[in-house]
Amino acid sequence: MGFTKTFDGAVSKSNEIINSYLFKCSHRAKPTDFSRNGKMSFKETIFFMLSNTKKSIQTELNNFFENVLKRDKPISKQAFSEARNKIDPKAFIELNDAINEVIYESNNEYRLWNGYRISAIDGSIIEIPNTETLRNEFGYIKNQNAIVARAKVGCIFDVINKIVLTSKIDIYRASERHMAMEMLSQIIDKRNQKDLILFDRGYPSAELLAFLIENNFDFLMRSSRTYSKEIMNATKPDQLIEFKYKQKLYKARVIRFMLSSEEEEILITSLLDEHLSIEDFKELYFMRWGIEIKYDELKNRLQIENFTGTTKRAIEQDFYATIYLSNMVELARSRSDELIDNRNKDKNLKYKQKTNLNILIGSLKEKLIKMLLETSKKKRNKIFNEIIEQISRSTVPVRPGRHFARKKKNKRGKYCINQKQSF
Repeated sequence: MGFTKTFDGAVSKSNEIINSYLFKCSHRAKPTDFSRNGKMSFKETIFFMLSNTKKSIQTELNNFFENVLKRDKPISKQAFSEARNKIDPKAFIELNDAINEVIYESNNEYRLWNGYRISAIDGSIIEIPNTETLRNEFGYIKNQNAIVARAKVGCIFDVINKIVLTSKIDIYRASERHMAMEMLSQIIDKRNQKDLILFDRGYPSAELLAFLIENNFDFLMRSSRTYSKEIMNATKPDQLIEFKYKQKLYKARVIRFMLSSEEEEILITSLLDEHLSIEDFKELYFMRWGIEIKYDELKNRLQIENFTGTTKRAIEQDFYATIYLSNMVELARSRSDELIDNRNKDKNLKYKQKTNLNILIGSLKEKLIKMLLETSKKKRNKIFNEIIEQISRSTVPVRPGRHFARKKKNKRGKYCINQKQSF
């Protein structure tokens, strides 16, 4: 089932929060900010930053004021920069938390695996504007030709429902394990279902495993053979082990099997249920691939590295606003895919069809803000249904078995802050 009712619930919740005086007071830099009628209000600034601005800022501002706000005189990009500097990036984290509450607590449309919400955690390196200020704030890589600004990002991603539960942008040299524990800490008190977390090979540590077990997070984690003596001594295909952290013993299960490449795969898990076979764990770990696809979408479809400012605050605002938009796109895509499946169920098609994500993002970009501004649920639903009807007609085939590894390259200059397209 798609998120049929959830999209409108997320829009309604977002509208309620953005219009809240408490929200403005909580996320403005100073108590005096946005207290008078300025060139751009708190609410208008939030909406503009949620509109996925990727062209030249002035072009986007002109379009936003003319077509969305229906005002004749747009403001300058300098005035926008002044307004955005008054907003705490945590505003966008709160918005994403709010729509996740709608998804996981206010309806039963989301899907589980054996009663578990299955999420993957992974980190990625992103490029940021290569200014001296940002190199000092986030860090950089250096070679014989250049010094280039970089940041590390991470997220907890529900691989079945394709929703980012929480995310973090940090310094380039940040520990992925510590980032994982910080993100998991953010969702501990927001759970109303069992969580099972998937990790890649770089994550195993006694500290992280103990943290997961102590906080009732089940896990499945890829491991190297030499990670610990307990792993090295577990020679059976399916074996229980004990490990110690801070003088306390913990139990885990080690799964070993051969891949088609004749390479041995080793998994560590907290799932001790004997009814779960090695094949079950193979299938479960393969679900982790979803987070690789999500990072590809964030970088290449939503252009999360195409930042609109060169301050630490602007980088964080753009990052968290894009995460919010990604989740709204997913709610719309789920509904569109459902319509496509219903339309094609009696057709003898060679390949299953799915929504064209590029078309969806382009259609939703401006109209999402119009929906957020609209107070009438009937009118919001009309706009949404028009979008879904349009994008469900633009499909692409799902070709099974097509998977490409995420390439971790150190490219630079992909998006230049001073050379954004104007049309």
